[in-house]
Amino acid sequence: MKTYTENDIKLNPLEALREEHTEMRTALSKFENILKKIPAGVSDSELNEISEYLNKDVEVHFKREEDALFPVLGNYIGIETGPINVMLIEHNSCRELTGDLRKRIEVKDYKSAASAGKALIELLSEHEDKEDVILFQIAEMQLGNDEKQDIMKKMVTIN
Repeated sequence: MKTYTENDIKLNPLEALREEHTEMRTALSKFENILKKIPAGVSDSELNEISEYLNKDVEVHFKREEDALFPVLGNYIGIETGPINVMLIEHNSCRELTGDLRKRIEVKDYKSAASAGKALIELLSEHEDKEDVILFQIAEMQLGNDEKQDIMKKMVTIN
């Protein structure tokens, strides 16, 4: 996941998050290709690389949304119900699936790891689409430039 610096404060945070989604889609495609090789020709290092990406990079992305975007957007559309609540539920589901995947890799239960991985890919892909098409569109309509800059300032601190 991209590391933002003070030089990035002027970026539109919604565009930055969309770019992160593009990076995640590339990683998920790679992950899907690795899963297709199970059980015949997959290496532990390939599985550990994907597990590390999910644990670190996807988590950083989630934190940027949860700690920077959602609180500000929540002032307009609420957090307890509606789209932000759905996104938070899906973030937690992704975390659970990532933990399950990691455990299955550790015990070398590759068939179950493939199943958990496929479920995670499907959930993350659908999740990103919802954010890109629905949530970020709402945010573009609701948030002013000052709020967007404040969100980006917060995102710079989450790496």
